[in-house]
Amino acid sequence: MFSNNRPLVSVAVPMYNNSRFIGDTIRSILGQSFSDFELLIYDDQSTDDSFDIAASFSDSRIKLFRNPVNLGPEQNWNRAISDVRGRYVKLVCGDDILFPECIEKQLAVLDSSASAGISLVSCPRTIIDSEGKSLIKKVNFVAKGRNEAVDVIRKMIRMGTNIIGEPVCGLYPAELIGKINGYSAVVPYTIDLDFWIQLLKHGDLYMIDEPLCAFRISNVSWSSRIGEMRQQQFLEFMEQVASDKRHEVTDLDMFIGRINCAVQSMTSLMGFKLFASHE
Repeated sequence: MFSNNRPLVSVAVPMYNNSRFIGDTIRSILGQSFSDFELLIYDDQSTDDSFDIAASFSDSRIKLFRNPVNLGPEQNWNRAISDVRGRYVKLVCGDDILFPECIEKQLAVLDSSASAGISLVSCPRTIIDSEGKSLIKKVNFVAKGRNEAVDVIRKMIRMGTNIIGEPVCGLYPAELIGKINGYSAVVPYTIDLDFWIQLLKHGDLYMIDEPLCAFRISNVSWSSRIGEMRQQQFLEFMEQVASDKRHEVTDLDMFIGRINCAVQSMTSLMGFKLFASHE
């Protein structure tokens, strides 16, 4: 049960050495058109000025924590969602950006009378570089509106890539946290997709057909550091998903997915290397 003095939304920010970007991330969250949220920031023993920058913001909605030891992404992400008070949760990495109406528009879906059976609301993202410049204005592979979980998962396998979006793209009911296993970095590249699929075992995906956030790529981002392992890890993830009969993944889905995964991985790796050469 949620009492009246609890925020409607919890925004959790796991942070590690994000001093270049964390100020912009926090400002984008505090600048939301919807204001009834708490902002939980968990610093994972950063060795730069990330903690001090986060601490410089004065807003009663912010709670800033510093882990006693470095936990790594998996444990810090799980800690970030372990003590939320809101009815709905959004995890934003310490270098990503929310556009001003992100929470308001996603919340309108989950807080409506037609939200029964929806376990995740997502949206397209804009890809930005380290300077905040848009590299790709809109990335979206899922149809607007409500999508059955099985259809989303099978399409993701066939396309061999993340069609739901990074953590910054999603908003989901807090009550589901206790029903799933949390973030798992057994396959590091797909830590976010594994989480989304766990949520989709409890309901459908609703996609808003409008970019409401920005996912940043830089030569210091975790996604770029593990980029060269993408194909191997995504194939491993596909096998795990296909092994669950509830997902109804066929041999043809896997065949098409392996081909597309190789293409997506090559394109992604070339993009990261080209970007890094200009950083």
